[in-house]
Amino acid sequence: MKHQIFAAFLLLAAALSFTACDAEEMGTLGDLTRPYAGFYECEEIALGGEDMTEKFEKLSLELRHDGSYALSYRMTDGNEGGYTGSYSIDEEKGRITFTGKQGTRSSSFSFPYEKGAIRMEYNLFGTLLHADFRMP
Repeated sequence: MKHQIFAAFLLLAAALSFTACDAEEMGTLGDLTRPYAGFYECEEIALGGEDMTEKFEKLSLELRHDGSYALSYRMTDGNEGGYTGSYSIDEEKGRITFTGKQGTRSSSFSFPYEKGAIRMEYNLFGTLLHADFRMP
């Protein structure tokens, strides 16, 4: 069971931040007034249909005004850590995209974003990871 919980978190971290990225400098008024910037708490996380929410004391995502994000977690067994990277939001399409580079390879993951909520679903090696984040 402990391995499944850790795997769920690793899958979420991979989906969010394939690697850490440098954030670009802010340059427009839109960059400064990003209404979606702030803290999001994970309301639900499941791996392969099994609810893993109770295994985390804290699982949060911060979208920063500079286009970077930080995912942080603390599990009930005391294991804690975090990941960082960059993001962009297409408000018209209602999508948030997390992009990262590892060496010469870059990867992007896009998820629905609507009314202060991010719904992440990511299929890795045949196992569905589902997580819902919402601004409190």
